[in-house]
Amino acid sequence: MAGDWREVWLEKTGRVAPADLDFVPAVQIGVATEHLHARFFERRTGVPCRPAGDQTFVHAELDFLVAHLDFLTWSEPPATADRPPDTILEAKFHGGPKSEEELAAYYYWQVQHQLSVTGLHGAVLSILRPSSYSFLPVPRSERDIATLIETERAFWWHVENDIEPTVDPLAVPPPDFETMRIVDMSLHNEFMSLGSTLVEHRAGMLAFKVAETEIKALMPEDARVAYLPPPAVNGGGAGSAAAAAVVLSRSKDGRLSLKFGDLPRKYRDRSEPWMPAFAAATVASGDE
Repeated sequence: MAGDWREVWLEKTGRVAPADLDFVPAVQIGVATEHLHARFFERRTGVPCRPAGDQTFVHAELDFLVAHLDFLTWSEPPATADRPPDTILEAKFHGGPKSEEELAAYYYWQVQHQLSVTGLHGAVLSILRPSSYSFLPVPRSERDIATLIETERAFWWHVENDIEPTVDPLAVPPPDFETMRIVDMSLHNEFMSLGSTLVEHRAGMLAFKVAETEIKALMPEDARVAYLPPPAVNGGGAGSAAAAAVVLSRSKDGRLSLKFGDLPRKYRDRSEPWMPAFAAATVASGDE
């Protein structure tokens, strides 16, 4: 459906070997974490999910169309244990910035192919990321399946007759999965006022982000906390640790966080002044 007919034809006729994915990290991470999809999906929805196993599904009428599934599930919790699954769960690991809707569009034709081969009524795209889990229903489209099968039959003619496609056809785009509205808020007075404030202070915000990045880079490597006390106020000394204005802290896994406010009490007695490395060495050695 992407239009790469010659590339696929070369592989299907044995003229080139399939891509070796054994040492592609993203693919192997997906393989290693595939079993987690069923656990996350069941916990999130309460609907059982079971591995599809090694079964090869074959289209009821076109035996050159086959599919291998990741998991099988139900559109709703089954009332009885013997009710067969009616939904495909396609498991994908993704570490990039694509949204659920973008991934659903990217894998749309694969899922419709699986639905056409199995005859099932719906599918779920299960998305596991390094820091989150989500899923998105992909409905069966009879219209798109008809287009898909027509395209697959046209392509397979080249394979059966060993005739190389001379021109790749245009790609067939998937539908737009983004269903939420696009709204112009210029008639909303409060929204407009807040937006104006954001625009007015944008330069300061950008300066803040740059300063935050650079001050974190200056954090001493052996420090648990680094802080700046506020200017002297109401007689308080400039070095007072009781009311620090800026506090940088390092978590156990090494991440730095920035906050504003008092230095935690448990750190006050341990506070010591920063000195340049040569000055610290001089003090440590007792030299004048």
